Amino acid sequence: MGGSGVQRPLKYVKYLNEFGWKPIILVPEPGLYHTFDSSLEQELQKLIDQNKVQIYRVKGGTPLHWNSSKMQWRPGIRLEKWLRRFSHFFYLPDNKKGWIKQGFQKAEEIIEKHSIQAIYATAPPYSNLMLAAKLKARLNIPTIMDFRDDWLESHLIAYPTPIHKILMRRLEARILAVADTVITINEPIARAISRRYPSLPSVVVQTHGFDSDDFDASFFPGSSIEKKSTNEKSLSKNETIRILYSGTFYTDSGPDIFLRAVKKLIKEVPSLANIIELHFQGSPIEPYLPLINQLGLDKIVHDHGYVPHNEAILRMQQASILWLNNGHKKRKHTITLSKTYEYMATRRPVIALIPEGDTKKVLKDYSRSYITSPDDIEKAKKTILHAITDVQTGNLKPLNEQWLETFTRKAIAESLANKLDSLLDHHPVN
Repeated sequence: MGGSGVQRPLKYVKYLNEFGWKPIILVPEPGLYHTFDSSLEQELQKLIDQNKVQIYRVKGGTPLHWNSSKMQWRPGIRLEKWLRRFSHFFYLPDNKKGWIKQGFQKAEEIIEKHSIQAIYATAPPYSNLMLAAKLKARLNIPTIMDFRDDWLESHLIAYPTPIHKILMRRLEARILAVADTVITINEPIARAISRRYPSLPSVVVQTHGFDSDDFDASFFPGSSIEKKSTNEKSLSKNETIRILYSGTFYTDSGPDIFLRAVKKLIKEVPSLANIIELHFQGSPIEPYLPLINQLGLDKIVHDHGYVPHNEAILRMQQASILWLNNGHKKRKHTITLSKTYEYMATRRPVIALIPEGDTKKVLKDYSRSYITSPDDIEKAKKTILHAITDVQTGNLKPLNEQWLETFTRKAIAESLANKLDSLLDHHPVN
């Protein structure tokens, strides 16, 4: 499957072998999904060929698995919103829970066959954690539950009624009660879970990160496009400034403010109209085309749609400036934009229209970040101009490479391996 959520477990799988752990993966069959990523699939296949990982698949049993084959489908915004509401009303905790029965039966076989010593489950979907909890209750194997989003207070869940939230709270409490370790991607989520369940033995933070291999020249075999040097130099006034957004726009967190700020900047500095290009890769930007056309930005906008991960990385490295956007209205301080770490790995300047919260905290330590409010067009305009000026003059600040290295996927996988080792020391498996 494509998307940023896939990369965290995939990179754990890639590097855990180097620290004494072999992942045996249990997943549902692919089914229906909005994007699939050939480059991530190839990366996984390479690990299988090297005997670094083994995969078992079971029937999905969900509304998205009526066809056993892989099928790509992206509903329109209105239909997607309606389907979310339907799912939140009728499925608790989510519409993926149909795979738990088949998953449990297969997991028992796998655990016996491979002498499994620990269980790691990542969420969302939260039904993964239900399966892990069921296995822990039956077999008493050390279990780590990993949260890429909060559960009860997720910014992506809209509870249809107060009863739904009460039932979700009870389910979350029951599941987390059996976890040996809870991992979250940031401090706000860790604090929220600890406040709800102060008796939890351990809630720790392991951030998202970037894979250094993805930025190596060998990652792009046959590419006709050269990576830009990380040694920035000044540009001529007529040289193109490519500003790239990589990833998904959510319904309440679109590019409106940024686009309006660019329009205002071009109006005040008309010469920029000839050198600025706005590039988008990830989810389609069709919903925003009326605004783009209204603002007269259609000639400088380039939409690449969803692209495989290796191509996405390459285009990030080609960009002059990268930009982040978090205009969420709900629980926005708990949101970590996972692309932040890959943005920083490019060593490019990053324009960030973000609120107070985890992403802002990280970017404050990245010396080439240009942070502004996600709600103020005038401030956004000035921030964009500041970044463009620094790129044109070669006035970018030096980077703390040692700090950046702490966010490599290999370092984060080592941290997970250490937690697994510690669990076994305190909870040996017979």
